[in-house]
Amino acid sequence: MSAPPPDRQMQMRLDALSAGLREGGVFVLHQDFDHRFDLVENPPALWPQRVMLGRVEADVLPAEIAAAFADAVERCRQGQEGTITFELGDGLRRRHFEAHMLPDETGVTTIVTDTTEERARDIAVASLLREVSHRSKNLLAIVQSVAMQTAHHSDNIKDFLDRFRGRLHALSSTQDLVTESNWRGTYLQSLIASQLIRVGPSVLANVRVTGENPLLGPNASLHIGLAIHELGANAILHGALANGDPGQVWIDAKVVNEPGQPADLVIEWQETGIDAERIRHEPHFGMLVLERIVPLSVGGTADFNIEADSVRYRLVVPSDQFET
Repeated sequence: MSAPPPDRQMQMRLDALSAGLREGGVFVLHQDFDHRFDLVENPPALWPQRVMLGRVEADVLPAEIAAAFADAVERCRQGQEGTITFELGDGLRRRHFEAHMLPDETGVTTIVTDTTEERARDIAVASLLREVSHRSKNLLAIVQSVAMQTAHHSDNIKDFLDRFRGRLHALSSTQDLVTESNWRGTYLQSLIASQLIRVGPSVLANVRVTGENPLLGPNASLHIGLAIHELGANAILHGALANGDPGQVWIDAKVVNEPGQPADLVIEWQETGIDAERIRHEPHFGMLVLERIVPLSVGGTADFNIEADSVRYRLVVPSDQFET
């Protein structure tokens, strides 16, 4: 097969270059020394005036953009490469462009790039970094609070380290679930399973989970996860799961709708088959975490009761902390 004629080869190269420019969102302009366009390659569909040859900036661009464009071209003619940015309407959207001017022997070549998507990515990354910073500060505040309260209710360093390590692992486990969901949160039953497996792999055999499985927001996930950890750890140490013939744990969740009120999520933990007297005299039962820290952090309420043969914990979570 013979090679195409030179003119055909040149045209093929130009077509390939034009296709590459289109794919890259780039178009090329050239203006003579009188600012008239004598080359227009790959103008975008939204460009105000697509018939540009022989015209100047004011003929084809909105007045404010045309003035900035012409000023940059004039500076470029004097040997100063320049770049300007501007926006053009695209229906209800705005598209962003960057124009880079280069002087040459016959005028000025301008390379215009559509930077809309790049700008959107930059905004998204900046927003994500702000969100990560905000959530990191919240998590650090939670860790600080847990550390202080654990220290206040610990008898010695070993006691503090054991309890603080467990609570820190509980927060870490929940944070992993929240991160995997792109910061949406985590489902309640996944959170329960994750926390209870950490405190004891055999625990789930004696735990029954029923009711709703809402998606908890990130804040609710962290604090409810901490409450589940606290309840599970205490059940193993001196509650229903503390001996060779363990009792039972029942966790139930329901969404309650009162007339004229937003829906609440009610989470109930019940242990049966316990030594109530031992629990009452146990000085480290995490009352503060369960009755104050967790409900205050989610904007809800909590009740904790030790009865003759059972332990009951009831946490009410307001509607802004979960999705059904």
